Amino acid sequence: MTHQPFDLPADDVLAAAIKLVGRSGATGLAIGYSDEHTPPVWFAVARYGDQHEAAGAMTPRQAVLRLLDELVDGGLCLHCHRPTGVTVDHGPQSLPEVVCWYQYDPERKTFRRSCE
Repeated sequence: MTHQPFDLPADDVLAAAIKLVGRSGATGLAIGYSDEHTPPVWFAVARYGDQHEAAGAMTPRQAVLRLLDELVDGGLCLHCHRPTGVTVDHGPQSLPEVVCWYQYDPERKTFRRSCE
């Protein structure tokens, strides 16, 4: 396991995804990688009190977005009480009358709820 410091690439989607993990109620987030294999594998771990949720991928952005899939997809919006989903795809989403989508807004560089 690699324990040395690293710099995350400048990435507005990644920054917004990290903030959305915090908005989900996480009390902590760790992002790291293992270079035991080639190519290195990235992981993201969210902490909720003494519970944890994790996801892995080939890039830090993919790892955090997969973690958001676990945390947000299938949840319940506290505002409109619809099931939630998360996407970086801009534009109309499927089942907008049924699902409250947390969708990346490139102008505001944040994820916004469709019920806003």
